[in-house]
Amino acid sequence: MGNEFVSCSFLLLLFVTLAAGASATSNGGVDVLRLPSMDHSSGHIGSAVSIDAINDPTAKVFALIKDLVVGKTMAIAFPYKDPTSVNFYPKEMTQRIPFSSSAVPQLLQFFSFAPDSKQALGMRQTLALCEQESKPGEIRGCVASVESLVDFARHVLGSDADVEILRSSLVSTSTPLIQNYTVLDFNEIATGNIVPCHNQPYPYPVYHCHYQLGIDNKVFKVLLRGDNGELVDSVFFCHMDTSKLTDDHVAFRLLGVKPGESEVCHFFTAYDLAAVPIPK
Repeated sequence: MGNEFVSCSFLLLLFVTLAAGASATSNGGVDVLRLPSMDHSSGHIGSAVSIDAINDPTAKVFALIKDLVVGKTMAIAFPYKDPTSVNFYPKEMTQRIPFSSSAVPQLLQFFSFAPDSKQALGMRQTLALCEQESKPGEIRGCVASVESLVDFARHVLGSDADVEILRSSLVSTSTPLIQNYTVLDFNEIATGNIVPCHNQPYPYPVYHCHYQLGIDNKVFKVLLRGDNGELVDSVFFCHMDTSKLTDDHVAFRLLGVKPGESEVCHFFTAYDLAAVPIPK
């Protein structure tokens, strides 16, 4: 496969490790790579949203800061994900595998993906997203390890910043996709420079991180209890400036607000995360 790949024994070990957790069974019973951004709206406020998105139960992640009231109950979607699809692999495992659109033929061969498969489509889409140039006033990039995430976050938070990675706790396999959750407690963790990252479809965990220069956000940790008794320690991310978002976004339609007149917040599922500075 060329000098870009490591030894056969290492690759075989990596393939076995990845294959064990990279696929899940779809509703049709066919084993395919099903990472969140392939299946439904992830709650990422910048995502394009279809007309039907308002009827998608997984869009039940949006709320306002005023909704954070101890004792309040809200219907929230927390999809289950296998931990192997969201938890970073060691940097030494991923950094030696080509990560570019030009390497797709080798990657398809290595991961045994058919060129027209959903896995191949997801991989191509992720590589294209990760290779896009940042727009003016934007910092963006893709990370595949804790180390690369910290390096990316320090471009925003400061080169000497201590970085904390926040993510919601994983729900169990028996947890309903959507159920009522009661707010037990909440705390504001950070305001200002916060780096959100979203899991992308790929054979191993890859996150797309982005930050808008000059835009302050807020992030909270919210302890929730579901109707089934399960506790979720969730990340609640708030976009404080929504003036530049389109008014047909599903968040505005669900919350009954308009761009620029209110913040828009969403509960992070376990496959999204935020990097925040640790106060010194």
